[in-house]
Amino acid sequence: MPQRSRLNLPPIDLGKKTIGERIARIRKQKGFTQKQLAEKMGLLNYLISDYERGRRRLYDEMVARFAIALDVSADYLIGLKDKPEPLQKK
Repeated sequence: MPQRSRLNLPPIDLGKKTIGERIARIRKQKGFTQKQLAEKMGLLNYLISDYERGRRRLYDEMVARFAIALDVSADYLIGLKDKPEPLQKK
């Protein structure tokens, strides 16, 4: 379980959904099973389940990897944007 910060920071509104819930919703909308997404990302499929259920903490690199694999912005995944906009291709 992630350790809570002892700092007294003001709350920010990241929406009602967790990052794992947003990943699961986008994964399903894109038609991926957990196993298919795991294969696309080079992970073991139980890790996808753990991330979606909040059993594992997502660090910055893993958020970026999910965003690339699901073709959505990292801002959407972490709750800063309401709509899952596709990544901008360079």
